[in-house]
Amino acid sequence: MSPRIDPQDPQRVARGIERLLRAPRDLARCGAAPAPQRPRGSGSDAHRALFEEYVEILRALARESLDWWNETLVARTRAASDPIRAEREAWLARPAGPASFPGFVAFVRDYWLECARLNEAAPEALRVAPESLLVDWLLDGDHGLEVAVVACMPYWPLGLDASGRWI
Repeated sequence: MSPRIDPQDPQRVARGIERLLRAPRDLARCGAAPAPQRPRGSGSDAHRALFEEYVEILRALARESLDWWNETLVARTRAASDPIRAEREAWLARPAGPASFPGFVAFVRDYWLECARLNEAAPEALRVAPESLLVDWLLDGDHGLEVAVVACMPYWPLGLDASGRWI
């Protein structure tokens, strides 16, 4: 029998963090010039204010997303003859698990694009990679639940336009 797939499993979270922090660097092969990954507290005052706003909203949204995901699993397993299979099928139907919560992807995308906008206006020394602001900076605080939900995302919901700008 397969073990339960826990969105807060430390190994799964670590793999998700690594995947999300590495993914934008892969675009360098396409000519993208990613902003530097900088530690929390670096960047401009506007970057730090954006992070504080992001965390405040993320705290509530992560809890709501995880509650929604747990309700989704309960509903699927209640109607199934094999609860483990029902849970696996839920993950197959919604590969981002709790990060599939309606509005979560748009929320992450909006904050990524706002960080990119701040980077365009900031001197190079104060630019911060959006993935740093959205994930890495969370690791320096008491944000375990928030990190666990963000780490469920299989990819960043963004792309680059012909000019190398995030869209």
